[in-house]
Amino acid sequence: MTDNNTALKKAGLKVTLPRLKILEVLQEPDNHHVSAEDLYKRLIDMGEEIGLATVYR
Repeated sequence: MTDNNTALKKAGLKVTLPRLKILEVLQEPDNHHVSAEDLYKRLIDMGEEIGLATVYR
């Protein structure tokens, strides 16, 4: 089990692929202060199929 999986479970959240992808982007060194819209655009640019509402949740 990865650290992200453990962190999500510890927070009481279901481990889903979109949540894992969001965490991966947020953990990148150049993404310290990022808005939900910027995060969404970054994921779309990476080819991920994710909705803006998912990023906000």
